Order: sequence, then structure tokens, then C-alpha cells
Amino acid sequence: MAGFGLGIRYLNGWAMAAADGARRMVAEWPPHPDRVFMALAAAWFETGQDAAEGAALRWLEGLPPPAIAASDAEFRHATGSHRPTTSYVPANDMTRARRIPDTKDLKKLKEAGLALLPEHRLKNPKAFPTALPHREEAFLIWPDIEPGEHRAALSALASQVTHIGHPASFTQVWLEDRPPSPDWVPTDGVASHRLRIFGPGRLDLLEQTANYAAVLTHAEITERIESAKGKAKKVLQQELEERFPHGGPVSRRPEPGLSQGYGKPAPPPEPPRPHTLFDPNLTVLALTGRRLSLQATLKLTEALRGAIQKVCPAPIPEWISGHAIDGSASRKPHLALAPLSFVGAEHADGRLLGVALVLPRDLDAREAARCLEPLLFEEVGLPRAIRLYQGQWLESVATVEQRESPPLNLRPESWTRASAVWASTTPVVLDRHFDGREKWDQAAHSVKDACERIGLPRPREVLLHPVSMIEGVPHAREFAYLTRKSDGGRMHHSHAVLIFDQPVEGPILLGAGRFRGYGFFRPLKEAGHG
Repeated sequence: MAGFGLGIRYLNGWAMAAADGARRMVAEWPPHPDRVFMALAAAWFETGQDAAEGAALRWLEGLPPPAIAASDAEFRHATGSHRPTTSYVPANDMTRARRIPDTKDLKKLKEAGLALLPEHRLKNPKAFPTALPHREEAFLIWPDIEPGEHRAALSALASQVTHIGHPASFTQVWLEDRPPSPDWVPTDGVASHRLRIFGPGRLDLLEQTANYAAVLTHAEITERIESAKGKAKKVLQQELEERFPHGGPVSRRPEPGLSQGYGKPAPPPEPPRPHTLFDPNLTVLALTGRRLSLQATLKLTEALRGAIQKVCPAPIPEWISGHAIDGSASRKPHLALAPLSFVGAEHADGRLLGVALVLPRDLDAREAARCLEPLLFEEVGLPRAIRLYQGQWLESVATVEQRESPPLNLRPESWTRASAVWASTTPVVLDRHFDGREKWDQAAHSVKDACERIGLPRPREVLLHPVSMIEGVPHAREFAYLTRKSDGGRMHHSHAVLIFDQPVEGPILLGAGRFRGYGFFRPLKEAGHG
């Protein structure tokens, strides 16, 4: 790969850094680019602020957000808890040091000195959120960019970084000319991760916030006072009071920088295949809490849609609400919610593992992120716990799926890969009622029409049946019925199998309930088909 990277080796085999700042309840992984930049800036401040290194930092802060190569990680938690283990550490009570008596009485001096030892000090509870990466090396990568004249200075500065995050998180940092392929790349759309990044002006802002020059000057004069005597000591004390009339300089905690969405790199392009008007890049939310089955699909999607509309910046756009400005039903593709269930395996039981946000294929990525990321992420970039509640029916928490190897049914490709045969996991709601001897043939033709409405070729065959071809899917009669707005009557639904003349790509959502999780299909394997 062309370009360059900054390599990071975690010498202890773990990374200690808090993603949630002062709360210290969540470990950060992968390392956020802004945290790495702050470590470089701290090394520069503390080693004399070499002009060439400063120029290299200002060049670096003007680059686009880097890609990241980093493995998945485990997290060090207390037993049975998602919180980090609480440690109790001796308090740094320096007031006791000033109380050492000015006496030659050895007994009193011994008592005062013993009180300063760690085992005699009060113990304060501290949390040290820690990530245990599967690989001890990580990389920030700028493909197709060369450091040029800044190479030597950037390399020298990197070698001076001793830790990233907590001072105990020892690291080796270096300039890498052959970085590996990235695991995470910046994305403009709705992302699975949101990381803090740096940008132009970040170095100056850090210098102002940390107030390094004043802090170092104050520390230098204070140290000289402690070793000086007589008149020289008084002169230094006067200088300290003149320079810092209001006491020691204030060094504030750095404010978080900008944030950027990150996702997996796009797979190599394949030959174009017929596809739906829905985007295959599903945003997957994993469910925890009360166990739900596929029959709860309507309650789940109703609760999630309400949560989305509650946080979406006003006015709610048509692609989310599904309604035009005049209140009528939208004729444009809009957001669909699809249930992701444990199905298609020998012991599958149909329980809901998650839910997918399915966006229109032609939706602007930045518009999608603007509306959905307030729901998905907290301000610091951590996944938000989305609480879903529907009386006695539903009580769950949904969060963005971020695991490197999630369960098979929480992987988008399980629902979108190209296939010539597809079977429903939730029943297809027919758009009208059919009577007579040929009602099932007519219903099958209406499902073929529905395929064309979402951009697919017309299937060669549609098979309707109350039982799904997918293991673990409940009988069609076990699903709640949708009702017609005109007269409140029940709308009929049925499971279906779609057979095409060639493989087509998903996701496939069909029928009158497709935006609410009904008519959601899964590809079936068939000999001779992809």
C-alpha cells in the first residue's frame, strides 16, 4: 500500500484509555486519531518544541482523517459487569508532607514519615478502563500521501511518545512506510463507529488549553525556590508572585476534537447484478433485554420508529416519516426497519437478535448521518443505548453492532448476498384481498408486481404458503395482522418463496408492510445458483 502510517505498539499488551472522559467507565478501542495526535503534541511540548517537529504536527493536522488498522479487542471488566474493575489507590495527600514537624525528635519524625507511606494513606476508588486487543499493534494510515520534508521530524517526534492515554499505557510509536490494509475507513454515511479526529488548528488549541509554557515556567521557578537560600530565595519568590499573582497557572483538560464516522472498507466491486432500491449497507442494531420472538416484529419496529422520530432534527424528512408535506403517504422510497432473527440453522428458534435500519439506495450519505447519528451515538462517540418500550409487549435496548465477528444473523451479508432463490422470514402482506378459485394465482402475481416496484426483475415463480422455507420462522398465522386504514379490516399475509432466473441482490422487503418489518426475505442456497 502506498502512503504512510503511524505504527503503535502497546508494550504491555493492553491499551488503557477512557472513551467517556472523566466518567472512566468505557475503554476506548480502536485508538481515536485525536488521542494519538494529543500524545504527539504532548511529546512536542515536553521536549523543547523543536521547530521542525512543530511544522510536521501542523502539516499532519491538515491531512484528511486517517484510516485505521486495528484488531478487535476484549475489555477488562469486573466479574458479571460491563463496568471496569474498581481499584483502590493511595491518595496523593501532599498536605501531610507540609506537616512534618521541624524537630530533631526522631520519634516524631518517624511517625510523620510513616504517615506518608502508601500503606498508611487513605485509599481512593479508581477505575482504569482497559482494552485487550487481539493484536498489540495498531496503525493510523494515510494512503497515497507521502510525508516528504516532514519525514525525519515526524519520525523523531513519534519516537518520543511514551504512552497513549493513561501514563501506564506504555507504547512505542514509529513512522511506517508500508502500513497494512486498513480495518476501518472514514465514511460520510451512518457508521458503526464514531471516533474523535483532529483538524487544522488543533495543536494551537491544545497549547492554549494545556497552558504548557506557563505550567513549565511555574514548575521551574518553584523547583529553584526549594533549593535556594537566603536572598536568592526571596528574589525567586518575588519573581514567582510577579509572574503568577493569582497562584499557579491553570491547565485544563483538553476538549474533545471533531468526530468522524468509521466503517469497514468496501469489498472489491463485483459485476453488477439486479438489485432492489434498498441500500445493502444495513445499519445493524443488536438487541439486549427481554427476549423477543419474530412475532413481536410490529411492536419492535413501531417502538424504534418512534425513537428515531423523537431525536431526528426537525422538520422530520420524508425519507424517515414516510409521509409527504401534505400528510399523504410518500411515493418515494423511505426508511424501512427489518427484524434480524436467529433463523436458518438446525436449532434456530426465531428469536430476535437485532434490527436493521434499511435506507433507500439513492439517499445522500451525509443526510442519513445527520438524522440518524443523534440516535445511534452519544456526543463522545460511544454507542447510545436506545431504550425501546411498548407496554407489556416489549422492553429492550438496541445498540449499534460493533463486534468484529458478530453472530451470523447480525451480519448484513446474511440478508443481502446475491441468490436466485429467496424465502420470507416475516410474511408478505398482500396489497388487496383476492377471492375465487384463482385467488392464490392472483396473489402470486401481485407479489411479482411488488418485486418490480422495488426494482427487481419479475420472478419466474412465486410460491405462497403459510409455513416458511427458513428454519425457525413461525407459522404465518402467528404474526399479528395489519389493518386497512379505509375500513379497519384485516390485510391477508402469507410466507413466500421467490425464484428468479438469475441471482439478485438484497435486501428484499415486499408488500404493504415492508417498511414495518414484514415481507423481509433471506437468500436460500440452491444448486447451480450463486
